[in-house]
Amino acid sequence: MNRRNFTLSACAGLFAFSAARAAETWPTKPVKLIVPFAAGSSPDTLSRVFGNELGQILGQPIVIDNRPGANGITGTIAGLSSPADGYTIISINVGTLAINPALFPKQKYDPLLDLVPIALTASTANVLVVRPNLPTKTIQEFIAYAKANPGKLSMGSSGTGTTGHLSGELFKEMTGIDAVHVPYKGSSAAYADLIAGRVDFMFDNLISVGPYAKDGRVRVLAVTASQRAELLPDVPTLQEAGLKGYETVSWSGIAVPKGTPQPVVQTLKKAVARANVAPPNIEFYRQSGAKALPPMSDEQFVSFVKAEQEKWAALVRKSGAANS
Repeated sequence: MNRRNFTLSACAGLFAFSAARAAETWPTKPVKLIVPFAAGSSPDTLSRVFGNELGQILGQPIVIDNRPGANGITGTIAGLSSPADGYTIISINVGTLAINPALFPKQKYDPLLDLVPIALTASTANVLVVRPNLPTKTIQEFIAYAKANPGKLSMGSSGTGTTGHLSGELFKEMTGIDAVHVPYKGSSAAYADLIAGRVDFMFDNLISVGPYAKDGRVRVLAVTASQRAELLPDVPTLQEAGLKGYETVSWSGIAVPKGTPQPVVQTLKKAVARANVAPPNIEFYRQSGAKALPPMSDEQFVSFVKAEQEKWAALVRKSGAANS
């Protein structure tokens, strides 16, 4: 028994040593980045641009793996089910970390317990856009028009429980307007109907809105952040329009499954921080309306996400969107 125990102990030690050495030399092969949303979505666009810079810094390709479904839950679970060896990283955002716990209270993971945060990388405001032939040119005119036509306007969104949907619910609550919510499976279908005049308005993030706004296919009336967007300096915030305290902002970042070796986590944190301020990435942020976020400690990350969860949970409750 003593000899057997010695052999088992030696094997365990050798395995631990090998694992430690593997973590120290990570990465030695391509790294998969799971994006829990469809190709072409704003999380996908951000991940592809960011992943290109991250791959150059790490010296290995970052392979995007889109796993859409259930507001990001499907892809997040796929990431959490992968080996915690650093070769699978997960795109996170306000939906998967802050909104979904309230929207899907029975989801099978806890974002603050099952994910190891690497960094929050970027934030972007949402904007209020209307169909081009709606007879309103300003946010004040739109609010007056909506109040004069209660229940007649329709509000599109890229899906129930998204930041666009909940931004709209907050807007409806604070203005007292009555509009019918029409959820779509992604923003592309919502924009098609908005441009065609089948829905009247919607909230969506700047990254997605940009191409439609540039050529006049939609009209931008207001920004949801507390400050005007550099990309749209002439567009007022909703706070400027009189909605005191109104603010909704989307954000995104990178995480890994719980149990990922600390040497890998630390290497990845340093690489992500460098990638986030790389000139090509900063230029993409400038052109798309996103903003790079400064590094956070793990404690700051947890505090930030908890505050965001409370904020968005209140909107989910008011919208009636929560799933039992």
